Amino acid sequence: MMMLLLTMGSCKKFLTETPVAQLAAEKFYKSKYDIDAAMAGMYSAFQQTMVGEGQYLDRYHYWGDYRSDNFDRFLNYTTTHVSEIALNAITPDNIYTDWSMLYTVIARANNNIKYIPPVMALDLSVTPVVVDANLAQSYAMRAMCYFYIVRVWGDAPIWLEPYDDVNMDAQRPRESAAKILDEVVIKDLTKAYGMIVKNQTAAVYNINEGAICAALADAYMWKKDYPNAIIWIKNLFKARSPKGAAYAGVSDVNLEPTATWKNIFTSPSTSPETIWSLHWDFVANGCACNVTSWTSNNKTFQVDPILYTNYFFPHSQTVRPNTDIRPKQTLDLYTVANPANNNRDRFLKYYASPTNPTATTSTAALALFYNQQVPVYLTMYRLSDMYLLYAEALNGSGDLSNALRYLNYIRKRATLQEYLVTDPKVSTQAAMENAILEERQYELIGEGKRWFDLVRTNKVKEVMDPVLKDRQTRAGNNDINGFVDVRRAYWPISRAVLNANKKLVQNPGYGE
Repeated sequence: MMMLLLTMGSCKKFLTETPVAQLAAEKFYKSKYDIDAAMAGMYSAFQQTMVGEGQYLDRYHYWGDYRSDNFDRFLNYTTTHVSEIALNAITPDNIYTDWSMLYTVIARANNNIKYIPPVMALDLSVTPVVVDANLAQSYAMRAMCYFYIVRVWGDAPIWLEPYDDVNMDAQRPRESAAKILDEVVIKDLTKAYGMIVKNQTAAVYNINEGAICAALADAYMWKKDYPNAIIWIKNLFKARSPKGAAYAGVSDVNLEPTATWKNIFTSPSTSPETIWSLHWDFVANGCACNVTSWTSNNKTFQVDPILYTNYFFPHSQTVRPNTDIRPKQTLDLYTVANPANNNRDRFLKYYASPTNPTATTSTAALALFYNQQVPVYLTMYRLSDMYLLYAEALNGSGDLSNALRYLNYIRKRATLQEYLVTDPKVSTQAAMENAILEERQYELIGEGKRWFDLVRTNKVKEVMDPVLKDRQTRAGNNDINGFVDVRRAYWPISRAVLNANKKLVQNPGYGE
């Protein structure tokens, strides 16, 4: 009887006590400590979305690089979802078609935006300055997640408030990409810029003044609004770098020097060029085992053979070496005795590998390098990226001379011959745009930019058609058709997402 009474009492308590997991958000935000924890949770969710929750699951590269002409699948070590991406045969069952993790970050940002301001009444250390600093980052993070959604999928549901009432309808239809871009991305970033403290030394692992300006310029470039893009790039030049000086943007002297180019990726907090990087610590988080990594085992992706032949391979030759400092610090060119047979899959960019290995010295030098367990800092924005974006905006505005100037700053730092104004490669707006995009490909490979560059400039079919035909031929396909349906520049929406929200419709071109 006693046991029965105790059990019944425990059951009653269980039925009436609020589960810890259902703690209301407004009951969590009580102090500065809680705000810090909430902000860490928001950043952590974004980092995990980009880096991935397991080996070779990095969305940063799948969304921004792996559909492009930068990378091809590794035929000896691949999976169905990798083949779909490399051959532009993506289905709604592909694991990278799911936008849920981005909406998780958005939900955390929404909670911060609603619940951080009232904490001022509960904790005297939470001043208006503290509130504005955290709100600025939350608005900007929400904007970045929606910017990814717009660029990857186009139209999407909009959530600008926490889902904290079970009576709220959890299913929403898609809103237009144009509306999201204007009324969420640009509006949130502009609001964030108004709140962020200006003229501060950049904390590169947080969204800062320069990152907000860079994101706004990026968003306006997506709209082909060159005047506004130029305004925000100039605002970026006023912001301070991690070194404490303004980015300035007046010449190549504001960039990371040639001799220490690798510092942008291996030591972003000390580089004058860094704007915003994601920090992934090996000790705290485990291996950032993205496909574009240093691990000595084979990856699911490798540098595309066309790009390798045209850009990387000449740098491994003693007969006709190119002066460009980037290839040998980006890719291991000496994994086999004959560089022409290189697997093209050991990507060194984010790691402190030897600066200028040769076929003779690389074995010993890289053997030490491959045994390192080090943090990874994925680059979200940096000054070279913005110089080239600025050149593109200037060119789009008809200012070819200044566009050439900023393009040449990047070539000069890479120790390449600078273009002359009479060079046919830069003599017209169309030629200049192609030259800038080519330089962006070489400078920013592996930084999650190339696919978005092709979509933004309407170059997907032009660039990817011959590349896909080459891949289809090498794969033994009988139907060699290249990039046929330009609507498939957007990704399909995950079947699981469609099943969970019956108000959604599939992107055209995917047979749903």
